[in-house]
Amino acid sequence: MTREEIGSYLGMKLETVSRTFSKFAEDGMIEVKQRNIHILDADALRRIVNPQQCH
Repeated sequence: MTREEIGSYLGMKLETVSRTFSKFAEDGMIEVKQRNIHILDADALRRIVNPQQCH
């Protein structure tokens, strides 16, 4: 999926998707290389999605 497609799927603007990816990369949660995203810290991403279920 492109960033534009991800934004459309999530109901977010392209700029928001790009800023979010950049923030996640800065925080060491993901690595973005061209069209590939590598998850480096799945637990950190899970905590963002559902903080009550992660300990």
